[in-house]
Amino acid sequence: MFNFLNLVRALGDESRVRILMALRHRPLCVCEITTLLGLAASTTSKHLFLLRQARLIENIKKGRWVYYRLPENPTPSAHDALIWLERELADSPQILQDAAALPGIFHNRNIHAFLEQKHIPAAVCDARDAKNPHARSGRKKHE
Repeated sequence: MFNFLNLVRALGDESRVRILMALRHRPLCVCEITTLLGLAASTTSKHLFLLRQARLIENIKKGRWVYYRLPENPTPSAHDALIWLERELADSPQILQDAAALPGIFHNRNIHAFLEQKHIPAAVCDARDAKNPHARSGRKKHE
């Protein structure tokens, strides 16, 4: 029951849902998520902690920096929750606005090289992405 309650708690906040929906596009560091949401770094870190506790996200470390992404091998409950979120919220005005803002938010322009070294698909931020906020960045759709 503990895992279920963590999952429900994690999904019960608009900021955490926005984080999950943003991570569909590419891995993000705390400062990128903070910029996107307009929150304090400490608040963003608390949200990320709860999402990790619920196993809805995982992290990648690069030196001092930590990047967050959707799990490569989510638990069945997390997998179902992520599918549900995408189905219900992909056309939400706030989610569409966040997706349109993401190409302009970068902590480190070298992140793509780092992610490629780790064999993690990264977004290609170009005009095509700005026109199609639903475009995936090589990440498989949770089906």
